[in-house]
Amino acid sequence: MSSLFGSSLNPLGVEIAGIWLGKVKVTEQLEMRFAYVISKSETGALSATLNILEQKAFNIPMEKVIFSNDSVTIDFSSKGIMYKGIYHADTDLITGHFSQAGKSFPLELARVDELPKTTARAQTPQRPFPYSEEDVAFSNPSAGVELAGTLTFPKSDKPSPAVILIAGSGRNDRNGTPMGHFLLLSDYLTRNGYVVLRSDKRGVGKSTGNYGEATTEDFASDINVAVDYLKTRKEVDVKRIILIGHSEGTLIAPMVAAGRKDISGMVLMGAVGIRGDELLLSQIRAMSAVTGMEQADIDTLVEQNRSYYAIIKTDESNEVKTAKIKAINPDIPANELKMLLKPWIRYFISFDPKPFLKKVDCPVLAISGSIDLQCPPGQNLAEIAKALKAGGNKHCTVMQVPGLNHLFQTAKSGSPLEYENIDEIIAPVALESILTWVMSVK
Repeated sequence: MSSLFGSSLNPLGVEIAGIWLGKVKVTEQLEMRFAYVISKSETGALSATLNILEQKAFNIPMEKVIFSNDSVTIDFSSKGIMYKGIYHADTDLITGHFSQAGKSFPLELARVDELPKTTARAQTPQRPFPYSEEDVAFSNPSAGVELAGTLTFPKSDKPSPAVILIAGSGRNDRNGTPMGHFLLLSDYLTRNGYVVLRSDKRGVGKSTGNYGEATTEDFASDINVAVDYLKTRKEVDVKRIILIGHSEGTLIAPMVAAGRKDISGMVLMGAVGIRGDELLLSQIRAMSAVTGMEQADIDTLVEQNRSYYAIIKTDESNEVKTAKIKAINPDIPANELKMLLKPWIRYFISFDPKPFLKKVDCPVLAISGSIDLQCPPGQNLAEIAKALKAGGNKHCTVMQVPGLNHLFQTAKSGSPLEYENIDEIIAPVALESILTWVMSVK
């Protein structure tokens, strides 16, 4: 989209061009950082781009910029977006309101030299480590892929209990970049006497394979060979292998454990206990509500997505599915439509973890943050406990940690938009709870 240049009628000679940063308080719990980058051409015409940092939406071109005397207007009216403010020369601030879709939010902008950069978090492990680490690779012959990862292990002459970390959905590498939660968890457990294997998902990082065509079942196949590999290592006590899955990894862990007798325990972090389509609809409800969306609009969005999922579950061609989805929503974004047509989604929305949970006979810890909006704990934890009990498993611990989000950070709203603004990677209370439990597994 091309930008329509604006004008500057500024008799005081104030230079409005620059980077202007501020925060929009969307709800009582949720704030988002907005940055306007205003530029001036050689002819004096103004243009601007908008950056919404928490949404990772950068360089959105605005349609018009007007700076007249002390009044500032930045217009994107074709999308229902407008910023109007007053420039204050004495403080070099712009005070005004950002409006979108009929809603208006106060937004004070301050001039900055550059957009905020991501910095290393205080909990990020730093070398040298008091343990050994080794880059490793292992094959999944049935899929024709080579998985790459890192093995960390205590400096000990005796075999140690072992943990395999299983990532959630998305193109996750072995460390859980950019947050680094698997790097931290691996470091924490290894410092406390555990061998830990973490790996890049197939098609990510140094692992081969086609990520875009893979399903949850395929990722479970990769974790199965990870267990087999771990059992070949002399550093590992093969009678004490624990699976720790996060988010989608809490589906994969029981898929693996249900078919094996060599798993001694399982930790489900940000646990899923309901069918995939139900989970995604619960995410939409929870995450829309925290942004302040009206309930009627949430209901409409939920029903729209429910209709999408019903179409995706069929055996019709992608061409037919596309036509039916566009009949429901002609304006559906191309990237959203592309995601809906991926094999992963079709498998995920029909997947029910309960039959696998019923076959798990090892001890299980299901732990979630109380403000997890991606896997809301209430229904999920209850269904996990119910399924395990139905299968005769008497060693299930269910834990809901107050004030933690899906990544187990101490948070305000639980919204994913907060994740990267929180310095904490994993709350100490969560780390300690997991360690205490895994140490109890014999």
